Amino acid sequence: MATIRFIVKRKAELMPIYLRLRHGKNVDLSKDTSFKVLPEDWNLKKQQPKGTTEQGKIIALNLSKLKTSLLSNFNEAIENGISITPEWLADQINIIQNRGTSEQQEKGNLLTYTDYYINYLPTHVQRSGKRGVSKNTIKKFVTLKARLVDLQEAKNRKYNVSDINPDFINLFDAFLRKNNYSDNYIGTLSINLKTMCKNARKDGLNVSPNLDNITGVKEDTEKIILTFKEIEQIKKTSYKREALSNARDWLIIGCFTGQRVSDLLKLTKDNIVFKSGLQLIELTQIKTGKKISLPLHPEVKEILDKREGYFPYKISDVKFNLYIKEVCKLAGIDQLINGSKINPKTKRKEKGVYPKYELITSHTCRRSFASNYYGDIPTPLLMSATGHATEKKFLIYIGKSATDQAQQLAEYWTKETLEAKQETQLKIIKKAN
Repeated sequence: MATIRFIVKRKAELMPIYLRLRHGKNVDLSKDTSFKVLPEDWNLKKQQPKGTTEQGKIIALNLSKLKTSLLSNFNEAIENGISITPEWLADQINIIQNRGTSEQQEKGNLLTYTDYYINYLPTHVQRSGKRGVSKNTIKKFVTLKARLVDLQEAKNRKYNVSDINPDFINLFDAFLRKNNYSDNYIGTLSINLKTMCKNARKDGLNVSPNLDNITGVKEDTEKIILTFKEIEQIKKTSYKREALSNARDWLIIGCFTGQRVSDLLKLTKDNIVFKSGLQLIELTQIKTGKKISLPLHPEVKEILDKREGYFPYKISDVKFNLYIKEVCKLAGIDQLINGSKINPKTKRKEKGVYPKYELITSHTCRRSFASNYYGDIPTPLLMSATGHATEKKFLIYIGKSATDQAQQLAEYWTKETLEAKQETQLKIIKKAN
């Protein structure tokens, strides 16, 4: 018959309690239970906590439950011919105490799981059915791991997936802020960490019950767009360098298609199709896997006609971002505005007041399209072009608040009332005749 006793192996301010399992001559195993007790609360003769303090009573109760469950599991294992090994004992103690198996515990280490998640992302199946994610998405989690490593080294401790809760986020936030990272950067890391831990929950790992309460702070940043007037300025500017003329054409195409730079700069003549008498641009977005069909805008058609039906020649994202700043500078897009840009010395974004052309990036194209046409084109149609999944995300993207929406609705009602009055007046005049 199996016997279980609890013992302490050394004197300490807090003594670790070990479980000893014996059965016949072949089984004599011991394992740390993870419980600790004060020396004065340990009954040496009975080899168990005295239970004279509240904490001692709790430990005694947990050890009693552990003993009962372990004996039951042991008998079941013997009946099924399962070998009783140190690994079996460790896993049983972890499972009974809801800590998972040894393998799960190792996977539950925060950095270990982050590595696992990064390696998993290329096979992740999105809601659209597309397998894998973009390189940029993977890069975000590689960056997250780097910052978690920094935190662990600074705090001289290891964290588990189950440690990720709002308190941890506050700690992470304070650490990153101390190192001069921006609110947007910190907010993105926090949300990505939450996303990763929600996946860990699906994998059966223990996570904090407060995981879903995590939020990521975001600062209000200037939404940099090019207005129709500014786009016209750029269009009419002559550029001596072909590289700038080419980048200018890509910039204009971006402002009238609303696509991410990863999709924009990959457009070719093959993306132009004719359907139902319409000339369309068709593509599958790299990030979302969504299939997009856009009617060819006259401004885009003008560029293609100028280039004998071809899109501008290929350039890298890096060069595009570099060239369009020069394009806008030469076009006189130089008014001073609030914004943030990378300091080349610190490699961090810094807020300030800069000439607008310095703040123009590839992202300006997509945001300009969405912002310029918002209110003129029904939002669902704009979302079908940009590929935004929800109206909430779309409105946040272009910086529209509930007040902006209310104002737009008020303008619509005013317009509707005026049209109704005008129609009434026309009917009265017609009757008078």
